[in-house]
Formats: sequence, C-alpha cells, structure tokens
Amino acid sequence: MPLRSLHSGRRRLLPAVLVAAVAAGLAALALVRGSGNDQAPPPARANDLSGRATACLAADSATAAGNDTVSSVWTAMQKAGTQHGTNVQQMIAPAIDAGQSGPVLAGLVTQRCDLIVTVGAPFGQAGPALASAVPSLRITAVDSGLTAAPPAVALVTGPGAAEAVARQVAELRLHAAPR
Repeated sequence: MPLRSLHSGRRRLLPAVLVAAVAAGLAALALVRGSGNDQAPPPARANDLSGRATACLAADSATAAGNDTVSSVWTAMQKAGTQHGTNVQQMIAPAIDAGQSGPVLAGLVTQRCDLIVTVGAPFGQAGPALASAVPSLRITAVDSGLTAAPPAVALVTGPGAAEAVARQVAELRLHAAPR
C-alpha cells in the first residue's frame, strides 16, 4: 500500500508543478512585455548631438594611396578641429571621375558636413555641381585640376594647402549653419 500512495502523490504533484511553471512563465512574459500602456521609445536619429560644426575630407583611394597631400591635409584638419571645437571626419572611396564621386559627396551633406574638403581631381571636380545644388555648403578643392569654380568653392593648390584648410576649419565654428 505505501507504494501505491507514493505513486498517487506523484500523479497529483505533476499537474501542480506544471500549473506553477506555466503561471511563472506567463508572469515573466508580462514583466518583459510591460503593461501595454508604455509608450514606445522615440526612434534613434543619426544626428550630431554636439552642436559643433563638422568639416569632412573626401578623397579617392588612388589619390590617398599615392599622395602625401591627403595625409597632411587630414592631419591639419584634425589639429584645427581639436583646437577649435570642430568635428572632423574623412571619407576615402574609390572613384575615377566626378560622376562616381558626386554621390559620395552628397552623402557627406546628409551627414551634416558644414565644410567639405576634397583632395584630388575626382572629388574636386564634383564639388562645383554640389555647391550649386546646396548653396549654403562650403567646399574647398585641393589639387582638383579646376581652373575656375563658383564662389562657394575655394580652390587650393601647392604646399600651403594644409595650412589653408586648417584656417578654414578654425573659422568654420563661426560660420556653421544652425543645427
């Protein structure tokens, strides 16, 4: 008889354990999901929350690989950005002409670049079209091969290019568009 009563107790205990496990699972699910009245968090936005101006360097990969100008301009931009509270970023991308580099420059506009510095012909030659499309944007074309450009595009060549770009980055904080 004791064997039978032990077996009967297990039959009664198993449903009770299952009910308790299901109840615990439902309670955990309710805690994880919330009450249903909670508001969803606001969507994440890719904005610069610093409120600082941003200067962006754009060059094609061939120019960057075979030319010290890209590294000297980038170093000057970083130093000026640190000294004057300006964000700086760079984009090195493969491009052989203005048609391929134009969309990359347009992408920098969507990243809220206030000044775009291009180095080399492919990106430099795309600058005037972008300047026409976005009149508030400042563009500096270093060693672009251009002989003339609209007023919003500064043409810079030669060994003083890094210093000229550093001055523009330093002045940028005074001229940045409101965010």
